[in-house]
Amino acid sequence: MTSALEEKLRTAFSPEQAHLLAEVIREAYDDLVKAKDFNELKAIVADLAQAQKRTEERVEELAAAQKRTEERVEELAAAQKRTEERVEELAQAQKRTEERLEELAEAQKRTEERVDQLAAAQERTERAVKQLARQVGGLSEALGGSLEDLALEVVPEILEYRWGMEIEFCDRDTLPLRNGEYEFDLVIRGQVAGRPVLVLGEVKSNITESEVERFLNLVAQVEASEQVRPLFFGYRVERAAKALIRDRDAVMVTTRGKYFP
Repeated sequence: MTSALEEKLRTAFSPEQAHLLAEVIREAYDDLVKAKDFNELKAIVADLAQAQKRTEERVEELAAAQKRTEERVEELAAAQKRTEERVEELAQAQKRTEERLEELAEAQKRTEERVDQLAAAQERTERAVKQLARQVGGLSEALGGSLEDLALEVVPEILEYRWGMEIEFCDRDTLPLRNGEYEFDLVIRGQVAGRPVLVLGEVKSNITESEVERFLNLVAQVEASEQVRPLFFGYRVERAAKALIRDRDAVMVTTRGKYFP
């Protein structure tokens, strides 16, 4: 049977330790250990019991700390997993960004090629416009000459019919001005009812108000002994130009032979 001493020892020690201590105590008792030594032994046993208790408490603390450490490790592992997932997401986003940049680079390349094509087309257009301008310029010169020739044919007949003018001279001519000289497209000299008249004409395909004003200012600088009458000849005349011609006592003859003062 288990002795009472061993039962008491089991409250502080494991069964093996309690049994061993009980055996030691019995042997010591059997060897007639003095009471003083026995008390010291009891004190040692008590100290051992307290040390064992503190050890177990420390073990419990270490176990709790270990548990907290494991929980923290789990948290860190979960955080690491989330970090890795985020890094993967960023890597995918970076890949998509690089693909998008590649697409934009290709689009930019196509745009630059298109701009080069447009620039080449623009250059061809500019060359064509310049060529057309030269052609139009040549046509305008030819047309201007034709209009002047037509005016030399048409206007004298109109003036003979409208004014009863006796024509003495009809041609282009350069006349002196107060400040220089000017070559008039049409100069007609003659008499109307026995009085000398000088007709100075401006030939334009389209008569504008500004051109009327400019020509009338030139006519005003001509110094002549005859009566000077300004005349305009062309295909079309602006409404404002027509009003100015009437207000300044000039006349207009169209290519169709229409006459208005």
